[in-house]
Amino acid sequence: MNESHQDRLKVVLMRIIEGFSDYFVSRLEKSYHQSPTTIDVRNISVERKLGTTGIHIVKVQLESDLGLDEASIAVKIYDEQEQALDVVKRINIVKQRLSQKKYSPFGISSAAVIFFSRSVIVMEGIQGDVFRDSKIPRPQKYRYAGRSLAAFHGSESDHCWFDKYKLLLSRSLENLPTTREFKQSLSAMFADVVPLAEQASHLSGSISFGDFHPGNLIFDVRIGQKPMIITHLIDPEYLDTSTEHDRLEDICNFFAVEAVDQYRQDRELTKFRMNVKSFLSGYREVLAHEQTSFQNYYSGGNYIPVNFHLALMILMSIINIQDMEDLFGGERGIQNEVLLRCQLIEKLLNWNSFPD
Repeated sequence: MNESHQDRLKVVLMRIIEGFSDYFVSRLEKSYHQSPTTIDVRNISVERKLGTTGIHIVKVQLESDLGLDEASIAVKIYDEQEQALDVVKRINIVKQRLSQKKYSPFGISSAAVIFFSRSVIVMEGIQGDVFRDSKIPRPQKYRYAGRSLAAFHGSESDHCWFDKYKLLLSRSLENLPTTREFKQSLSAMFADVVPLAEQASHLSGSISFGDFHPGNLIFDVRIGQKPMIITHLIDPEYLDTSTEHDRLEDICNFFAVEAVDQYRQDRELTKFRMNVKSFLSGYREVLAHEQTSFQNYYSGGNYIPVNFHLALMILMSIINIQDMEDLFGGERGIQNEVLLRCQLIEKLLNWNSFPD
């Protein structure tokens, strides 16, 4: 975040800070066990940005008749005047779903909104590191990620509108920048997998986070407390409350970039498969806590639906990279990347299972 953005954020906060002064009062009451008579803001410092979310962690130094203290808040500013109002509704939905007592043993959380206007959202301070920066062991991180998504999805069993994915598949294949013969080859492989995935996913419907990726997970390690690790699920800007989405849409969105990166590195997916299994073990933990299981949503006990949704996500990503010549080193680089991702799709579809 450059200096001009920091200055803008400080100006915005100074203008609206009276709107959430009650939050600071409550923080001082917790520290001093009594209510302050006067309270002033001495300084505002922008500490860091959480990944690519646009959420900034801000420290506010407070001075009152009780003494000096500080409070942490999370702030996001929107360019469009009405956008913040819609996001607040989605944040409140996530907060409500994750704040149920049955999830307290898992340490799953989401920051509450303490103030909002048409273009600004201020949330409770979020401590910790984003998924990629966290020093928590890798299997444990993926397990906690699976737990948080399962808690968000819930245990209800709903019908999945699978035609949505068949339509996305058709449009993506039509716009795929490859030869006609290669399109036909991919289409034939998808045709073998789609009926099996559709049949297995009949009751997999749930609400959708919409943009569930590692940057939307914050791990807060609290030594000496129980649970020691709090997982914050943040930034639900694309949440959809319709319960017709396949649960694997969010899961495979989380893993699509990692699959491509792993395959580009060594043409193998060994580490990737281990991470998926760690994630699903956490997802199953929450389902078991609610006395249900993955098999209640996916019949047959196989991973064919995982392979289909992952392949579909990667197929759609090919459409999105066609204008990213600067990122991939020109037109030649784009062509090589398209070929690599198509080869990965073939690998996934030819598995017809998720190999151990």
